[in-house]
Amino acid sequence: MTDDVQETEKTNMTNDPMKTDKTKLAEKEWDDLQRDLETLGDQVKSLRDHAGALGETVLGNMELRFQDVLSRANAYRNTTAAQIEELQKMALDQADQTQATLTEQGKKSAAMAKDKARELWDRAEPLRQGAQEVGNGFLRAWSEIAASFGKAAEKVQTERTKDSTDDKSSKTT
Repeated sequence: MTDDVQETEKTNMTNDPMKTDKTKLAEKEWDDLQRDLETLGDQVKSLRDHAGALGETVLGNMELRFQDVLSRANAYRNTTAAQIEELQKMALDQADQTQATLTEQGKKSAAMAKDKARELWDRAEPLRQGAQEVGNGFLRAWSEIAASFGKAAEKVQTERTKDSTDDKSSKTT
């Protein structure tokens, strides 16, 4: 692929306006999860007000588990984003390889077509020479026919002149 096409593909894969519906839906769900986790975090923190009734250990464990869930969610998102980016790079590399292969095959095909055309041209050479000889034969025949007609016309003209002189001489006698 050309650099322009690669750049366009990368832009299409990363620009917000160009995202697919599935990507937008996934981001909306992630935003919803983030909001829910923030709400849960706020609720866990507000339980501190009731520390005496619940016990400091329970609250500490809740906060630790919440932080664990939050960090795992962020790690999952980062890992998923890295995997998607890697898949995009692999797709672009495969597209480059495919483009190179197609270009190479196109060049080979063009060379084969050129060789075949040259072969057909060479094989047709005797036919072209034969056609040229036939054409030259027609020209010779036509010129001979024209010459024959010219001679015949002269002969007819001479005979007419001779006949008209004979007619005049027979009328006078």
